[in-house]
Amino acid sequence: MLKIQKLYTMEFVKTLTVLTLGLSTVFSILVLIDKIDDFLPYSPGARPLIMYMLLGMPRFVQYLMPMAILLSSLFIFSQALKRHEITAIKAASGKMKKVLKPFVGMGLVLTLFAFVLGEIAVPAAVRKLHALKDSIMQKGKRVIFKEGRLYMRGKDGAIVRVELYMPDRNLSQEVSIFQYDAGGLKERIDAETAEWKADKWELKNVVIHDIAGSKVIEKKSLVYEGIESPGIFQEDLWKVDEMTISELLRYDRRLNKAGFRNTKLPADINSRLSYPLINFFMLLLGISLSLGGEQKLFEWISHAKILSGKHANVGVISTGLGLIISLAYWFGYSLCLSLGYAGTIPPGLAPWIVPVVFAGASIYLYSRIPE
Repeated sequence: MLKIQKLYTMEFVKTLTVLTLGLSTVFSILVLIDKIDDFLPYSPGARPLIMYMLLGMPRFVQYLMPMAILLSSLFIFSQALKRHEITAIKAASGKMKKVLKPFVGMGLVLTLFAFVLGEIAVPAAVRKLHALKDSIMQKGKRVIFKEGRLYMRGKDGAIVRVELYMPDRNLSQEVSIFQYDAGGLKERIDAETAEWKADKWELKNVVIHDIAGSKVIEKKSLVYEGIESPGIFQEDLWKVDEMTISELLRYDRRLNKAGFRNTKLPADINSRLSYPLINFFMLLLGISLSLGGEQKLFEWISHAKILSGKHANVGVISTGLGLIISLAYWFGYSLCLSLGYAGTIPPGLAPWIVPVVFAGASIYLYSRIPE
């Protein structure tokens, strides 16, 4: 690696680290401040609050990395332009694409890191975050929910097992209710489905196993009031950010097998793959805007009378440009994802639209960088 490549790489890594960790810390603190009123009645110590902040950071690192990468690349190479280093490299017959090779490799590494972060670190941190929140607020975990299976304790003390629960429909399939007394299991109720209607659960195609009476009773329907309303326990259900891609895929397969289609799941699964890729293209975009537009970019700003000099306040220009592009990306990405959730556009396609547009723009601009 050339000395100039090492210099730019080290500067980029330092800037990216400071930006990513700094912004993630700020957002984690803001979330903690937002929750502090809920925690104060329980008199938590400083350690749980600090842990709550730290556990929130991986999620913000994942979300903010694309913006930090874009800002870092814009800043580093815009500063290099200001110091006429790029001109010196070209005057020495240096090939810009050769100088930039380490950054292409770094973009791939950052993309892989973002994927691993979203698949391993973020789900684990979010699960611990929710457990810590329950611990601070002195709430026991009432519900276990994984890949559609639901286990909970009823209001009457019964153990409830649901093979497939659909939160968006308040509908359960293959429900089993186990009731105990001092002598052990006294009754088991099996139902094909359970639906929340008129503020109560209605079980359909019910089989009651009366263990104490040694008899079996079958009913077409049964109103059971021993299970909490969905509004009480849904807050404890696994959210998408707590699940890995493999878990989401298994849950989606179980829903499809049961004859139900959740439009959000395909969109969420594809977003896990599409979002990390933007890190690579944000890096290419930052480099391309700095080096490919070294004349036009600053001439446009000068003609618009935003700045008086061609290279004046280049750091401010880079930061502003990076923020505008990042906001445009997030807005477009969120809009397409929402349209995918609603089924307006195919859910599997929605998370890819904006990344593909940015990918095409960044590759085109990178190819136009003058040698």
